[in-house]
Amino acid sequence: MDAIKPATLQEVADSAAVRAESAEVTALVDRAKAGDAEAFSDLMCLYERRIIAIGLQMGLSRDDAMDACQDAFIKVFRYIRRFRSGESFFKWLYRIAIHSVYDHLRKNREPGVMSIEDVDPSITGRMTDGTPAADRAMASAQLAKQLMDGLGSLSRQERIVFVLRDLQEMSTAEIGTVLRLSQVTVRRHCTLAREKLRRRLFPRGH
Repeated sequence: MDAIKPATLQEVADSAAVRAESAEVTALVDRAKAGDAEAFSDLMCLYERRIIAIGLQMGLSRDDAMDACQDAFIKVFRYIRRFRSGESFFKWLYRIAIHSVYDHLRKNREPGVMSIEDVDPSITGRMTDGTPAADRAMASAQLAKQLMDGLGSLSRQERIVFVLRDLQEMSTAEIGTVLRLSQVTVRRHCTLAREKLRRRLFPRGH
């Protein structure tokens, strides 16, 4: 089977197909399990940007987020032959990646500074709809900065649920599987996180 070309990989990475376990992803996983180094490299290309983003959104510096991503893929490489075909690869990978991020957070390094580019503009953009373009861009940037600051006020569990639900746009069911939490617990953490951030962003209830 021919290797997936970079352009195709990018299209898959930017779509829901990665989480839906597309045929391309399944084929790459099967080849990687069989020891195909090129297939494993392609899997890294598919997921590394999202893994680094989770690290940044959880408060790691960019260097530490990249290190956490690298550590996660080292573990994936070591244990991928134990991965059971037919199960969700991305959920298995995310669970490993989140543990790697937590490990790096426990190391007493300088806290990360997440840039505005690391926040999905659609999240802040929705808060500023209806305003002129220039004003909307400025307001969105200000909200993004406040949001990044506000993430530090959340508990670790609230923050990871918020990151996965609202920044990574995963479903409640997917988050529950990755974090091994009930959907009720996921919704509770998400609600608490959103309420804390809402009070911080709009202290007067506006």
